[in-house]
Amino acid sequence: MRFSLNFIKEFFNPRLSAQQLAHLLTMIGIEVEHTERLGDDWVFDIEVTTNRYDWLSLIGIAREIASACGKKITLAPPKKLKNPPFHDIDIVIENKDDCMLYVARAVRDIKVKPAPAWLRQRVEHCGISSVNNVVDITNYCMLKWGNPLHAFDLDKIEGAIIIRRAKNNEAFLGLDGKERVLSPDNLVIADAKKVIALAGVIGAQNTEVEPSTQRVLLEAALFSPLTVRRSRRAIVETESSYRFERRVFANYVERASRDAAEMMVSHAGGRISGYKVKGSAPRASKKKIVFSFSKLNKYLGENIPQAKTEKILKNLEFSVSKKTKDTIQISPPAFRLDIEREVDVYEEVARIYGYDNISSQLPFIARDTPGGLYTFKNALRNFLVSMGLHEMMTFSITGEEVLGALQEKDFIKLSNPLRKQENVLRTTILPGALEVVRYNINQQAAQLNLFEIADIYTRKDGSFHEIPALAITLSGKDNRALYLKGLIEALLQFVNIGTYTIIEKPRNNFTNALVLRADKTEIGFLGKLDNKARDDFDIREDVYFAQLDIALLAGLRREKLFTSFSRYPSVARDISLALQKDRMFKEVQKIITEKASLYLKDIETIEIYKGKNLPDDFYGLTIRVHYQSREKTLTAQEVDSIHQDIRETLAQKEGIILR
Repeated sequence: MRFSLNFIKEFFNPRLSAQQLAHLLTMIGIEVEHTERLGDDWVFDIEVTTNRYDWLSLIGIAREIASACGKKITLAPPKKLKNPPFHDIDIVIENKDDCMLYVARAVRDIKVKPAPAWLRQRVEHCGISSVNNVVDITNYCMLKWGNPLHAFDLDKIEGAIIIRRAKNNEAFLGLDGKERVLSPDNLVIADAKKVIALAGVIGAQNTEVEPSTQRVLLEAALFSPLTVRRSRRAIVETESSYRFERRVFANYVERASRDAAEMMVSHAGGRISGYKVKGSAPRASKKKIVFSFSKLNKYLGENIPQAKTEKILKNLEFSVSKKTKDTIQISPPAFRLDIEREVDVYEEVARIYGYDNISSQLPFIARDTPGGLYTFKNALRNFLVSMGLHEMMTFSITGEEVLGALQEKDFIKLSNPLRKQENVLRTTILPGALEVVRYNINQQAAQLNLFEIADIYTRKDGSFHEIPALAITLSGKDNRALYLKGLIEALLQFVNIGTYTIIEKPRNNFTNALVLRADKTEIGFLGKLDNKARDDFDIREDVYFAQLDIALLAGLRREKLFTSFSRYPSVARDISLALQKDRMFKEVQKIITEKASLYLKDIETIEIYKGKNLPDDFYGLTIRVHYQSREKTLTAQEVDSIHQDIRETLAQKEGIILR
């Protein structure tokens, strides 16, 4: 957007050089892309953010400049005009959602001629070509107030003015001389016989103000930003559509119309001959925000005096009501629809106070205590890397359809997603992990050992929860299920959780799912991805997945105690047995641990066998037991005695057959 410094001076004179003003604007958040000297004037080309539609008016820009200079603008409201009833033409709005308000003023005895030099300069220096005094007045008032206006030749309008959707394939010849074919997506202004304007975008040639024009219909309205956007995309972008798309301030519709009509009386010899309004402007509820001075200073890391803060807010036209020692109750001005929360007000104070006036200092970051969560995550990461796993990093935002396909619930939706496919926060790391697996398998890397430490998010009991999680993902063949279970057990041993159980528990998307419990607390799960979930993600290999709650792991870990190693040799003995499928291996492990007592060094499964010479519901195991004493070298007789006791005890247990 372009604006003229001489135009700004109608409301406030900053008494700054162009370079100083450009710096000031940049520091308050209005990026100046270019400045240009034109005669006795300076022209600024600025970037306007989408949430600040008030900057699309010269009044809005002047207000910001004045506030940054510690002042307020001088804005004289337009004179009150006589509003004689407009009997000549009726106004019909077919859909109030498309057009909420339409203000029409008739001005007669107009003398169309070139605009005076000062008016031509105002509009031309803001990037709009001068046409004649009437059209230049509408553009001048649009630039001033931010509310687009349009002037029709009233004598060329036939019948009522109708604000409606265009008919399919309806022809339209614009003021730019180009003919377009319209559709019902386009909102138009029409009379009884023809389209006379594309609403909020451009007028038609058939009602153009010409030197012969004597009567003018002045239009000011509130059009739906969505319908204007559709027409702009399909037809043409104009200064008018640029403003309507970003919303115009409803309270200025009447002011802009009155201002333009007054100027037509003053500079075009006209007389007000009619006034009619259809629809109404939406009433904005007055927001009330409790603002804390101490919270502001803590947020900014600066000590801004209360009096200074209050002056900044008043210059920005915030109203102040209730007041205590540390707080005030404020209401943002009606034209600031972007102010919703207290933190938004912090930004306003910081902008006008000056970011360059806020002292630079290193932020305080609390050190992670020894054994804190940050340190614990790093320890887990290093351990998993040492176990041969590769770390992956996936996105925390995914699609509602993806989580729905995985039967996930209680997810958190984003209020303003950039893409429909990425509109919720993940409740599990599984979707991202499967995307990584699919990509790598497609690159001929099927045997994958992956992990990720990241947060997952869920909604529970009306509140949001952020949970640090660990995911381990394996793909391929060769007893990957046992490898995953072994990784989990090694991990639990690493964090020194000695007492835990791994039991079967059905889970969506998995077959043979197991749940991990410690201290009666469920800390995670593991399992093999079922065929449906695998097919949904177009994965050709088996996938094994585990997910653990890191916060629960950290809370259950015990302090590690280290002892010296034994200087005496160990002795190994094997036990071959068949174990019934519904019996837990931990039963075998418990017997060995109890019988070997102080001489047990380790238990190792070296072979799993399924096949001939075994009952159908049994599978074979070869277990290697390592014995070692801390005080002496064990004799063969001592080891054999303990080992035989273990075998006899196992043989007496139902569901265990020695081989």
